[in-house]
Order: sequence, then structure tokens, then C-alpha cells
Amino acid sequence: MSHGKGSYLSDKETVDEVYALLQSGDIDAVKAYFKGLGEDKVLVPKWIHVQCDINNICHDPMASQRLAQPGIEYCISKGHKVQAAMMLHNVSAFFMPEFDVNVDPEGAKIAVDAARRQLPISRELGDVGPLMWSMWDLGLAELVVGNADVAIKVLTEGEELAIKSNDSDGAAWCKIFIGKAKVLYKQDLKDEGLQDMTYAGKVILKVGADWEKKAVGQIWKVVGIGA
Repeated sequence: MSHGKGSYLSDKETVDEVYALLQSGDIDAVKAYFKGLGEDKVLVPKWIHVQCDINNICHDPMASQRLAQPGIEYCISKGHKVQAAMMLHNVSAFFMPEFDVNVDPEGAKIAVDAARRQLPISRELGDVGPLMWSMWDLGLAELVVGNADVAIKVLTEGEELAIKSNDSDGAAWCKIFIGKAKVLYKQDLKDEGLQDMTYAGKVILKVGADWEKKAVGQIWKVVGIGA
């Protein structure tokens, strides 16, 4: 759900070279660069790492997603479904660094498309943890583009899956945005939504990491909880 900032996962030379190719618009050269690295066990992780570096170091999510698209297609074509889902997650997450707040409209469309593509792959793989977070990715992205009913449905499925797997933190992250969807888009359910957000936030404050606890305060502040 979170991504490191400020440190290279690959190396500066590679990022500089690939970023220059992306800025020139030469996607074929980008694909050739990675395919020239050799075996998939080498080139696929490198592709993912550079995708992250271009977002985290260059602060350019658009360029990061342009790099990711051929990487995703390559992974799918070679049967690397876990890695394809990971790259799709990165695409959506990089456009939503503050969750559903301050998301560029063009980035929001890209994020929801990536999340919609990711979930079927995660369902096929069947790994409960990544599947739940794929549901969270999609629910958050649907909320960003104003599809509250879809957001609530997918996040509720994610919450139920998290509860079954005894993941109280994951369930709470689904619940807090179920509540926010109600607050923002369901006037008749606003009070219920505020209750959902309050309950979920208290769970995260109890079991979450420090950055999660900080995020709760920011999420609450938007809707006036704790003000």
C-alpha cells in the first residue's frame, strides 16, 4: 500500500538512461533496453524497480506509467502474473499518494483503469493478502472518480476478505473509505459513514504503523472528525 521515497531500488545510471528515453517518446527503445538485459529473472525485477524509481526519485508518475505499460504487457505475455499485478498496483498507487485527495483528473483515469485490470489477475492468483489490497486499490480509485456505489461494493468485499483472514488493519483500511464514500456521496448514510470512519480509524491507530496513524488524522480532518 505504501512506497518508499528518496532511495533507488535500481541505480541512478539506469534511471537516467531510461528516463531520457521516456522523455524523448521512444518507447520502442525503452522496451529494447529492458529486453536486452537478458533473462526474465533479471529484466522483470529491474523493470519494476525502475518504474518505482521514476516515480519516487524523478517524481514523474506519468513517465512511470508510460514505462510500466509495456512492462505489464510483457509480464502478461510471459505468464508473470504476480509481477504484472505489482506493476498495475504501482501505476494506480503512484497517482494517489494522498489516497483520494488531490488526484489529478487525468491521473485518476489512469489509476482506475490500472486497478480494474489488476483485480482480475489477483483473483486468478488467489493469494488472499494481495487480493484484498487489489480490492482496496480498486475501491479507492473508484471513489476518486466518483463511482461511490462501486467503491463501496468492492471495499466491502475487501473488508470481508480481510476479516476472514484476521487482518484487522486491512479491514479497517477498507472500512475507513467505505465510510468516506458514504459521507461524500450518500447523504442519507452520512452519519453511518462518519461512524464507520471513526471506528476504522481507531483500529488503525491501535494496530497500524506510524505512517498509517499519521494518515488517519489527515483522512479524518477532511470530513471534520476530531476537529
